Amino acid sequence: MKILIFGTSNNNLDRLVPYLKSRLAIVDHAADSEELLDLVRFYDYDAVMLHLSDGRPPDIDLIRRLRGAGLRAPLLVLAAQLSEAGRLRVLEAGADELVVQAASHEEIFLRVQNQARRQRGFQNAVLGFGNVEINTNSKRILVDGAAIPLTKKEYQIIEILALRKGCVLSKEVILDHLYGGLDEPNAKIIDVFICKIRKKMANFGVGDFIETSWGQGYMIAEPHAVPPKQVAPPNSAPSLRIAGLRA
Repeated sequence: MKILIFGTSNNNLDRLVPYLKSRLAIVDHAADSEELLDLVRFYDYDAVMLHLSDGRPPDIDLIRRLRGAGLRAPLLVLAAQLSEAGRLRVLEAGADELVVQAASHEEIFLRVQNQARRQRGFQNAVLGFGNVEINTNSKRILVDGAAIPLTKKEYQIIEILALRKGCVLSKEVILDHLYGGLDEPNAKIIDVFICKIRKKMANFGVGDFIETSWGQGYMIAEPHAVPPKQVAPPNSAPSLRIAGLRA
């Protein structure tokens, strides 16, 4: 999940960002309103969070400008204190969620995640694809109840693709969601990650879960079972036939 945050620096916000990152979110921070608008025009975010001090006209205008810039991602507003009139103005301007006063970091994360997931058409925290379950709360992938041992980056790739089921994502887009533009490796690393994911899922009997669109990128497909490999029983040896004689 990739989140864009805008707001004045404060202790609570400074502590929130590391927490979101600990839940495998990539977090960008906009320093001013013009940078915020530029970022939402050129990058794909799962959610945008605004930290507002009050419901002043400039704050309300910024919400309207974000929607006018084509922002379709969920827009959440965080405020330490806000009058009822201010709350109504924020919601009327186009905010999807309003979190007032001292909500815990866990509550904020779940609100953001729920909004982002529903925006993509998923109502449940567990995304189901055949016998594959993606638990966005625990950050685990299960096949018939058994957890696949994935690294953080491998899980993030699956979640990114799953939330955009049916859409082909380029390696560059996936890379941006994994690293947020910071110390990004070569885009070919995505091919390596996908190869490792496929091998691990094949070990659990899941094949063709991630499809390749040659020259474009990758997408999630409905999985189907892989026929089990034929393994010779232990201590068995093939019969030998030489010149019509059985060994």
